[in-house]
Amino acid sequence: MTPTTATMAALAVLAATAVPAATAPAPPHAQPDAAHCPASASPQPHPAAARGTTGHQSTPVSYPQPARAPLRALAAHLRVSPCDTAAGPYDLVHYRQWNNPTRHGAAVREVARWRGDDRSGGQLATQHPASVVPVTHDWWRPGDLHHVGPIAPFTRTDVLRQDLGINELPPADPTEALENLAYLSTWYSPRRDGRAAALTVLADLSTLTYYPRVVDRSGRPGIAVAATSGGRRALLVLHPNTGEVLAYESAHMGPFGWRVQTYLLYLAHSHATRRWWEPTTRPRPAPPPRPLHPQPQQHWLLTTPLPCHTTMTQGANP
Repeated sequence: MTPTTATMAALAVLAATAVPAATAPAPPHAQPDAAHCPASASPQPHPAAARGTTGHQSTPVSYPQPARAPLRALAAHLRVSPCDTAAGPYDLVHYRQWNNPTRHGAAVREVARWRGDDRSGGQLATQHPASVVPVTHDWWRPGDLHHVGPIAPFTRTDVLRQDLGINELPPADPTEALENLAYLSTWYSPRRDGRAAALTVLADLSTLTYYPRVVDRSGRPGIAVAATSGGRRALLVLHPNTGEVLAYESAHMGPFGWRVQTYLLYLAHSHATRRWWEPTTRPRPAPPPRPLHPQPQQHWLLTTPLPCHTTMTQGANP
């Protein structure tokens, strides 16, 4: 299976904050106005200033307990998110990813992604160290995103269990199930009922460990569920009231403790009526005579040949 210097000042060293027990989730409140959703309809990724962020320090955790009861309690009292009422046919996901560069190449990658139920989509992405193209533009026609998974995997627990690998033979271990959910969360923005379904599926994984309070790399407090297998720990940070995925961390055990290999920070899960290249005018203009798509731009690095460059045989005696 497969988001300026001021901003990154907030993404500093992970803070260790712990409380002895999790408080019971508050009952659901009335649906908030979508205008309070913090996600922009056209986010622009800016990861160039992300170079100074903590790289391999793992998330501090404490007060572990079995995850089943807390996850079921959260699923039963789940609040709606301000972004749940945002309208539009596209799931909008904005995330930043740190990688161990010796294993994964680019150290920091930021992606703004739009995904439609017709399996079309679009994406803006940048990375540090920067590539030749500062911002890459990608888009997919209807049907192109067939590899992502079901059209609506969060609507039914049986479909979600299959997509997380739990129903496979042999079933995915809990670290893989958490990784698969983190991957789906880079493409989908499930609404309240979909998040409740995900929590219900996770609650059935008896080997998951629950941590009542953690802090992600942007300073947001949350709860966490984790699984370990073969010297690897997968840790998923969730919003303590809405159940939204805030972060995902994959770490390996080294001589000095857990060392992070990949960290995903989800900056926004929302919905949008258009992708970044589509017009904002209302009403929309008449459709063009042929489909319009953003045009790819190719950048080539041209170098002058060395002055004494010759082939292996040039000038050789017969």
